[in-house]
Amino acid sequence: MIEFLPDTTGNVVGISFRGKLYRGSYRDVLAPRIESLLERFASLRVLILIDESFRGWSVPAAWANTVFDVKHRRDFDKIAMVGAPTWEEWCVKAPATLLLRGELRTFPRSQLNQAWEWLHS
Repeated sequence: MIEFLPDTTGNVVGISFRGKLYRGSYRDVLAPRIESLLERFASLRVLILIDESFRGWSVPAAWANTVFDVKHRRDFDKIAMVGAPTWEEWCVKAPATLLLRGELRTFPRSQLNQAWEWLHS
């Protein structure tokens, strides 16, 4: 499940990944909200909070995630990934260096406040 965090303000967006992600989460939740924000802001700064209940992506969701990332590769100035296990950090950082214009940083869950501060700086 993808949920937007209440700390979302202006072009700084907080997103939580919980349980297993399915294609509908991208199509029905993430994409419409991001598209709406990009109509108001030239670029976004995004915090992705990986909840302890996160169990990965279905195959169609993984593809939807890739398509989404490619489509929006120039729309994110900063991305803070919080709470991701080490294996997931590697899975995200490798393609991000090729696909994304903005800066990606990872933070342990204990540094959630620092991640928000970095996005606002």
